[in-house]
Amino acid sequence: MKKLLFLLILILVAPCCIAQSTDCSQGNGTYKYRTVLMESIPVDFNKDDFLDFIVARDNISSQDLTTLTDGITAVYRTIPSLDPHKLITIDATVDIYSILDSLENSLDIFFCVIRDCVQQDGTYSYFATLVEGPIAIDFDKEDFIAYITARDVISGADLALLNEHITTVEKAFPFFQSDFLKRTVLINATAEIYGILESLTNSLEFFECIDDNIILALGEVPTAQSAILFPNPVTEQSVLQLNHPSHTLRLELINTLGQLVYSSLHSGAESIALKNLPVPPGISFLKIYHMMDGRVEILKVVKE
Repeated sequence: MKKLLFLLILILVAPCCIAQSTDCSQGNGTYKYRTVLMESIPVDFNKDDFLDFIVARDNISSQDLTTLTDGITAVYRTIPSLDPHKLITIDATVDIYSILDSLENSLDIFFCVIRDCVQQDGTYSYFATLVEGPIAIDFDKEDFIAYITARDVISGADLALLNEHITTVEKAFPFFQSDFLKRTVLINATAEIYGILESLTNSLEFFECIDDNIILALGEVPTAQSAILFPNPVTEQSVLQLNHPSHTLRLELINTLGQLVYSSLHSGAESIALKNLPVPPGISFLKIYHMMDGRVEILKVVKE
């Protein structure tokens, strides 16, 4: 019965949740997309390379090609230090969602960049990967402010906003040894600071909203999410961060056909390396059972 219920959930709920973010506008007249290409690309991959890439693989109309040529302002590898890498970011002045959706031979997966980082409690949370590292285990807000002011030109108004509204900065994954994760911090704030973080190009290699990715939560006990995936789409560096390590959790990884591909119990673990899980390519779902109170959460997982 539970398996049947979950299949119904995948059929009825997941497609709507996966497809609902088709508005990629950034609130300032621009649009931002991330896409996983069918092949790995060099670190200097740019707009011209992207247009050549899709023309060589898809039958794109001259009108659509003109729209992309005129509307795209920049294309770049999302995380330059990760190699090999297929994930790119596309900036545009027009909505090109429908065109990207038609590039089946060029793009594996694509999605809108989320700019609204508000959490359930009204605060804002971000993951940010610094350009240089590693950083100290006790890296905090003051260290972060000093780090960015030494590398980027920040206006007095923006600096005052950061000082006033950032509540905490801490190492996001203190026990992982990969270079990328050792440079990643968790930033909590009482106001939206996305635009300021976006301007810190000399300080931050990558940043994103902490998006709960939860497409379904079952249970009578309201709670903050118990797990966060970063980065997602997942790479060799991705981590499942558990917010309640003392709790016993059952993790089940399920593909889009509803087939169970992995199951395990976890207790006392603060984080789990995704490379240790058999995550299938494309979209899958991580089902998290809270053994203490019976709650269930389902996370969407995207793999290159």
